[in-house]
Amino acid sequence: MSGYPKLQSMLESALTQASSECGMLLGQELTVSDIACRTTTKEEYFGRQENAILVVGINSQGEYPGQFYLLFALRDAIVLSSMLLGVPPARIIEKKRLAIFEHDDEDAFSEIANQIIGSFNTVFKPHLPKKVHLKQLAPKKFIPGNDTVTEEEPFADGDYCLFDAQFSVPGQDLERVELLIPVPLATLFDLQDGTVNEVADEPASVDEVTEGAPAPEEEPAAVLILDDNPEERERFREILAASGVIPLDAPLNADLVAMISGKGVKAVLVGVEQADENEFTLCSRIRSHFPDVAAPIIMSARQWTRTGVLKALKHGARDILLVPFEQEELTNKVIRLMNAA
Repeated sequence: MSGYPKLQSMLESALTQASSECGMLLGQELTVSDIACRTTTKEEYFGRQENAILVVGINSQGEYPGQFYLLFALRDAIVLSSMLLGVPPARIIEKKRLAIFEHDDEDAFSEIANQIIGSFNTVFKPHLPKKVHLKQLAPKKFIPGNDTVTEEEPFADGDYCLFDAQFSVPGQDLERVELLIPVPLATLFDLQDGTVNEVADEPASVDEVTEGAPAPEEEPAAVLILDDNPEERERFREILAASGVIPLDAPLNADLVAMISGKGVKAVLVGVEQADENEFTLCSRIRSHFPDVAAPIIMSARQWTRTGVLKALKHGARDILLVPFEQEELTNKVIRLMNAA
């Protein structure tokens, strides 16, 4: 996409990061390849689209107002959501063949899409000169031939930049993932200062990510560690302090208002032995303290089931961590959330 080189660089980095994070969420290797882009129109798009699709609207807020769209083949959405729900392989094949997409599938797929859009936020925010925040809208199923294309459905009329890529999961035959960005919004995203750094695959540290940026108006970024085990809290503190952030810690029943308000908290790490309903409720309470952004919560536990992961995400967690873990894994997860906050 020679006309939008900076936008292309950001999207390539965001999709690569999204494939890695979604793979961890699914417990499967998920890779992205063969990334391409071209311009199109809504009329041209549906002139060649014969398969059922799932359309996820993405609201762009801040200095880059508008809406763009993430599109998956419906059968691919069925496969990925079923994998997250722990559906047996034989049943996944049947659901895909019959195009069975139920309420639980929609909830699960929404969490997968949320991970992808979270990666977009993580990449876009440090590399755009002005403020931006991307927010997911509810997925919409659209079946050509059954559903009617209107001026606004399943997405608005207009000229688009179509960015697509091949997501791959071992043992699954997936179609290409598509991203439709209206040309005016694509132009806004691409109008960056010439001094903007190239997009990095992995943020090395908070200091490196923020180097050269305007001085923050708030206090230095902090991470709140909530865990009833003092030894675990100390371990988290040591790892995060070495990455250049300010670690704050308290037990799980701490006063959240006192620990978060005015402290510059950009991420919250909730450590538990085994995730249950009490900890999920705690995530919901933490989320209420971050009304304007996706709650920057990581839940850490020694045992996770797919159902537990889905519940954690539905209650506000943005990522999960399985104990034991590598120090770099924790640091990278926390920094990604802080950049997206």
